[in-house]
Amino acid sequence: MVLDTQVSLLTYLEARLTDDTDLQDAMGGTVRLALVWAPPDYEFPYLVHRIDINVDPFWPARNSVYYLDIWSDSPNANEILAVRKIIIELLDELRFSTDEVDRADLYLQTDGFIPESEDGIWHYAIMFNMDYFRYSEITAIDRR
Repeated sequence: MVLDTQVSLLTYLEARLTDDTDLQDAMGGTVRLALVWAPPDYEFPYLVHRIDINVDPFWPARNSVYYLDIWSDSPNANEILAVRKIIIELLDELRFSTDEVDRADLYLQTDGFIPESEDGIWHYAIMFNMDYFRYSEITAIDRR
């Protein structure tokens, strides 16, 4: 079954993050990862991710931004910074392909703390540039 391009990318990235034992350990045994927005009362720490796709003048290619937010309820920033370190090791300068996309390249654009008004709640935002060739969409377009 051919997946939507964005579903394909998110599925690959979700597996990469949730299957990593170091990240599981840093997050208390389970990597909780939500799409776009975390459900109410989601257990800390957790991650939220999404992709914003842009148009590239070279029509088979797309550039996008992969957003990944880390949330923690902790007396200090140690937990969130440990999670950040592992995520950077897992994703920065990563190249991968799926059945739907070819040569997806992720590279760190920016990251930093987001101030939160509640004491002990830590929020860290990471943005990766992601370029890829939309293999399955191009195949469908070429067949028209």
